[in-house]
Amino acid sequence: MQVSRFFVILFTVSSFLNLQAQQPAAADSSKTQATSPQQHDTKPSEGVAVDAAKVTGSTFQSQYFKFSCELPKDWKALDDASRMAANARLAQDDAERTRAHSVGNKKSTAKEQNLQAPSSASSSPENYSLMVASPNGVDSLASPVLPRINVWANKRVPPLDTPKDHIQFILAGRRTRLLVSPQEVFFDGHSFMRASVITPNGDYHSQYVTVIGGYLVGFDFRAESERELVEMTEMMKSIKFQ
Repeated sequence: MQVSRFFVILFTVSSFLNLQAQQPAAADSSKTQATSPQQHDTKPSEGVAVDAAKVTGSTFQSQYFKFSCELPKDWKALDDASRMAANARLAQDDAERTRAHSVGNKKSTAKEQNLQAPSSASSSPENYSLMVASPNGVDSLASPVLPRINVWANKRVPPLDTPKDHIQFILAGRRTRLLVSPQEVFFDGHSFMRASVITPNGDYHSQYVTVIGGYLVGFDFRAESERELVEMTEMMKSIKFQ
């Protein structure tokens, strides 16, 4: 009888101590949820070209996606008129490839067409450069100069249409080495997916991708060293959304 009473008392004390231990943990959990960043949606501007953007001094501003940020000091961006003209040429090339693809499909037999998987190539992709810059400037969108910053926008095309999907592309190289694993980060209330790698040719590459309306908007940073890359990506902290 005394043994039974001992176990009852032991169980009661143990339950009380467990309850006391759980209470601070629950409070910490609530505090974490309350202080976590809140996602804010930004709607693109109507009646403005998707690649409408400009650099004034060291400030980059996208009129369509309604955000701005500060470039590293004394960096020079590709002239906006040249950039938009290059976007137009690339769009024309994409449209011609899409038409050629459509003609090729029409020549397929009905049986072959039935076996074909649905393709996103039925319409031209919408990919835009919003800004490209380096300390000494760049002469084209395809410039390989380092260090370099590219800001771009791609129309979302299912099924691979999320920031996480896009981040996977920079991780896919056979000899790519991971520096920073994919993770979610927040700037001015907006969620970004980010990752950093060393590319097969030795470049240091960091990418941040977010969703704005029907587009993925990305920031690509390329450098010759990890230290240089870290200094460049500090630019992300200056992003302001309207």
